[in-house]
Amino acid sequence: MVAAGLIAGLVVACGPKDLDPGEAAESGKPGKAKTSEPATATPAKTPDGPAKTPGTPAKTPSSKPSDKAPGGGKALTCEQLQNASLDGGGLDGYGISGAALSGGRWEGADGVVIELQPQCDIGDVTGDSAPDAVGALKISTGGTGRFYTLVTWRNDGGTPVPAAAAELGDRTPVVSIDIPSAGGPRQVTVVYRTRGDDDPAAVVTITRTAVYEVSPPAMVEVSHSDAPYTP
Repeated sequence: MVAAGLIAGLVVACGPKDLDPGEAAESGKPGKAKTSEPATATPAKTPDGPAKTPGTPAKTPSSKPSDKAPGGGKALTCEQLQNASLDGGGLDGYGISGAALSGGRWEGADGVVIELQPQCDIGDVTGDSAPDAVGALKISTGGTGRFYTLVTWRNDGGTPVPAAAAELGDRTPVVSIDIPSAGGPRQVTVVYRTRGDDDPAAVVTITRTAVYEVSPPAMVEVSHSDAPYTP
C-alpha cells in the first residue's frame, strides 16, 4: 500500500504544472524531461491540400546584374574602381596617361589630384552584355577649381577599363548615379548640383537630373531637367 501511494505521487508531480503559464503541453519550446510514458497525441487536422514544410522563403531575384556576366565572365564592382586605371577613355586631356587610382586617389607631380567619388552603379551601358561600371571623379588642378567628371569603365574580362567620360563642370558635386536594370535602355541617369548661367561659380542653385548614353570616348547627354536647390 505504501509503494502504491509513492508511485501515484510521482505521477502527479510530473504533470503539466512544469510548463510555463499558457504553454500548450505539445509546444515545441524546450521544457523539463518527462519521466512518465508520453500520451498518444491525436494527429492535428491539416488544411486541404499538401502540408507546407516550414522553411526560409525564397528570395526575390534582384533587378540589378548579378556577379556573373553573360557568358560566365565576372561583373565589375564599385569596389574595383578604387584601384582602376585612368588611362584613356576620354581622360587624356588631363595629362594622366598611364595613371591608375590607388585607394581611390591619384596625385600627379604637377599638383593634379584625382579622387574617386562614392557615387557608382553597375550595368551594361556599352552594349556587349557585360556589366560595366559608371562612377565620378573629382579633379583638382592646384587652383580653386574642383572639376567633376563622369567615367564609364567597360568590363574587359572582369577588369575595369576607361571607355568614356563626360565633364560636369567646376564645383558640381554628384548626388547619385543610376543604370536601369537588365533589359532597360542602356542609359545612365545622373543627379548632380550645378548653377544657372548668371549665378556665381562658388554657389550651387540647381539640382540637375541628366540622362547620358555611352558613345566612346564620350558620354553624351540626351536630356536633363532642373529643380531649384537651396543648401
